[in-house]
Amino acid sequence: MPLQRGTISRACADNCSMLREAKLGTMICPKCFAEIPDTSAFCMECGSRIREDTTDPLYAEGSDREVYPELARANLLRMQGKYEEAIEVCRRIMGRFPSNETVHALLGDIYADQGKLEDAIQWYELLVELAPTNVHYTAKLHNLRTMHAAQVAPPPPMPDSEAKPAKPKTLAYALFGVLALILIGASFVAGARMSALRQAAAEPIKPAQGASAPPAVSDAPRIPPPSAAEPPAVPPAPAPPVGFAGMSGAEADLAAKLSQRLNGAPVWCAFDPAANRWQARVRIQSGVLNRARVLQEAIALARAFYELYPNSPSISVGVIAPGPAGGDALIFSAELPPQAAAVDPATLNDEQAQAFLQQIQGWWNPTVNLQG
Repeated sequence: MPLQRGTISRACADNCSMLREAKLGTMICPKCFAEIPDTSAFCMECGSRIREDTTDPLYAEGSDREVYPELARANLLRMQGKYEEAIEVCRRIMGRFPSNETVHALLGDIYADQGKLEDAIQWYELLVELAPTNVHYTAKLHNLRTMHAAQVAPPPPMPDSEAKPAKPKTLAYALFGVLALILIGASFVAGARMSALRQAAAEPIKPAQGASAPPAVSDAPRIPPPSAAEPPAVPPAPAPPVGFAGMSGAEADLAAKLSQRLNGAPVWCAFDPAANRWQARVRIQSGVLNRARVLQEAIALARAFYELYPNSPSISVGVIAPGPAGGDALIFSAELPPQAAAVDPATLNDEQAQAFLQQIQGWWNPTVNLQG
């Protein structure tokens, strides 16, 4: 049913009243009700055109007509957490319209969402230079600087009233330390005495002079040495085992062999004596980070391990990648059987990846946003 002229007029009047109710320097989008700068020709949230202003230099040069679809796509990628793709779209827009205020604001918001406040401050500083009279941009820049100062500020010094009660605790800790040293010394002496007694009990009794000692007979069956052609059932366990931070000789040797088969990718190895199982982790250096890529790296690591030790029952693999907050983060972890060596990671597609994940029990890091 077509709308009457009076209904359209009332809708326009309502939209105009909404725009007038916004505070100084801003206005309200009549479609998504977002608060936006009054200098914008379209909404930064939903991309709707706000006014037909041919005096705006950005609109006059055609940026509004050409940039609107790309801005809407960049903002959608931002809300989905695909920050790198959103930044790439914004950079393409700036290549054509380097003075577009909305692109500067969107880039600042993208970096702020990631916690990269220094980069967000730089983009809003450029934005304030482009529009020095816009109070919305100035207020946002002030908020970003305040948040950044709170992050880098050192902790406040402890007042004297709180520092004084710590003296009795320090004395108590010192007494506990002395007692611990005494207990350690007593344990060491007792252990040395027990070791001497065991060594004396283990020494064989020498036969009398002139008597011949009977030949020692071992009840244990003799195990023939393994054939050189047969691969070992499992790699030799290092002694003592250590973690990923400092690998032992056997762990470092296995990590070097696996890294060589993975074209030099960083690999860490550790042996778990409680479970009698090897653990290996590989780091993704660069490229697109999605579920299929992570699974390919995990299968390639397991496949390289089983090429060396095909008789091993299983291996615990993990995939590491740069985290969103800086540093490395564990993305995926799973225990893969020898059947994983039959899968070719180079030809693994999304359907095969989903089918493979249903056959194993894998763990995904919930704090890392993967693209697929």
